[in-house]
Amino acid sequence: MYNGCLRDGVFPKRWKRAKIIPIIKPGKEDCYDVSKYRPISLLNVGGKVLEKVMINRINHHAYTNDYIHKKKQYGFTPQLSTVDAVMAVKDFIEEGFSSGEVATLVSLDVEDAFNSAWSTKILESLKESGCPRNLYNLTRSYLSQRQATLQTSNIRLETEVAKCCPPRVML
Repeated sequence: MYNGCLRDGVFPKRWKRAKIIPIIKPGKEDCYDVSKYRPISLLNVGGKVLEKVMINRINHHAYTNDYIHKKKQYGFTPQLSTVDAVMAVKDFIEEGFSSGEVATLVSLDVEDAFNSAWSTKILESLKESGCPRNLYNLTRSYLSQRQATLQTSNIRLETEVAKCCPPRVML
């Protein structure tokens, strides 16, 4: 089944349906503001497996074609973590201080950066990189016609997911 999805570039629609479970943030139990909840998206296991296969294939394409900087890319890189990134910054600062240089660190935390990824640009970048056609088509299929459902005891909301991640719960 997975080989067929990879060969044909099709991500089954039923695997693109997320069930949103709102979980209250710790210490906010008496608050009814929707921003005090974390939306947890439950996805079909079959879809998660195909998603992982797709990501591994995209990463393989990126690594074998040198689209990933081997010394400065820590995220989504096998055998590297945030600890490695922090240690690289620490080493850089120590080297600068030992030679009498001044070091400046700028850190950005872009709110919802991953959730706001632009699927059009993702597909454009895959095409420009020479990504295999079936993998490009699978990614395009994955990013289209996605659904999210929030259901409580007295309400049911369904929406199409236009961003790369299921939306925040909005009532």
